Amino acid sequence: MSRFYSAVDLVAGIIVAFARLVIIVSGIALTLVTTANVAVRYLSAGGGLSFAQQLPMLIFPWFIIAGIVLAAHAGGHMAVEWLYDKLAGQSRTMALIVANAISVAAFLVLAYQATVVAEIAGAEHSPVLQLPNSIGYYALSIGAVLVSIVTVAATARVLRLGWDHRLELKPEEVAL
Repeated sequence: MSRFYSAVDLVAGIIVAFARLVIIVSGIALTLVTTANVAVRYLSAGGGLSFAQQLPMLIFPWFIIAGIVLAAHAGGHMAVEWLYDKLAGQSRTMALIVANAISVAAFLVLAYQATVVAEIAGAEHSPVLQLPNSIGYYALSIGAVLVSIVTVAATARVLRLGWDHRLELKPEEVAL
């Protein structure tokens, strides 16, 4: 069983590292594009960069989804603390398992639906960059799967280490 928990921790660690990288890269890109657009708009009569409206629209979903992945890994995506506070012992752990199972199921359905919509939206392309409009939907789909995985990992952490470790994170896991 410890190999299973080690594998779960390893996969969750990789996903968290990926989510942090996505936040850093997309955050820098969003900042640069927005700042450059403002500078160009004020320095020239051209009205800004032609791609500056489209690029953030394609990058921002990745930024948001990565943040949701980090929150799920930290155990912070479920707003049912009031219920956990009213329960103790096995009842509280069982409530967490049920809540996380519902969350995982909902995110997997969301991933499927986002993939279906992405396939439809892929037929259209952005006017300036000619990128498929499906990029944001794929971000949602991939992110929902990653949230599901880290939610399972957070549940496994509680089952292995106990309730006191539900929201406990190692210093290197602290969100950006």
